[in-house]
Amino acid sequence: MKRTILSLILFFGVTILYCQTSDTVCRQGSYEVIRPFLGEWEEYTITDSSDVYIGRLSTHLELDGCVLTQSFDAPDLNFSYQSQGFVNPISNIWEETYIFNSGGYSKFLWLLDGESIYTLRIAGSRKTNSLHRLKYTDIKKDEYVVIQQESVDGGKTWISKDSTRIKRVK
Repeated sequence: MKRTILSLILFFGVTILYCQTSDTVCRQGSYEVIRPFLGEWEEYTITDSSDVYIGRLSTHLELDGCVLTQSFDAPDLNFSYQSQGFVNPISNIWEETYIFNSGGYSKFLWLLDGESIYTLRIAGSRKTNSLHRLKYTDIKKDEYVVIQQESVDGGKTWISKDSTRIKRVK
């Protein structure tokens, strides 16, 4: 009986300690980088004359804020993806893997450069001779802009490609 009580006390003590630790671990430092992007969004291609609707983006934190999950669906383009990300405990940087409806994948790192936020493609099923990144700009409470960029010189210079505006639905 004493062993059972002692085992229960140890189990609940460890559980309480773990819960307190995990409750705060995933809510500070690098975990704050993605907070402005959480929620339900609609994505639009930015053109010279207007914004053209592409699809719906959902970005959330799971497992007490330790796992980033995203899903995107652009039904008119027959394009969708789901992703999961986590903060690598060694580098303290968000790593995110996207799986596309084509069966392909891409891995990205979330990086800060001064006031700028980027996701840099570090691997994927499609081979490329250039670097690719997404630059997050004009970040406001209810919208932000993402600029697709490419570098053919190892990241010394970047060429901006398409831009999308993401607007909060809720």
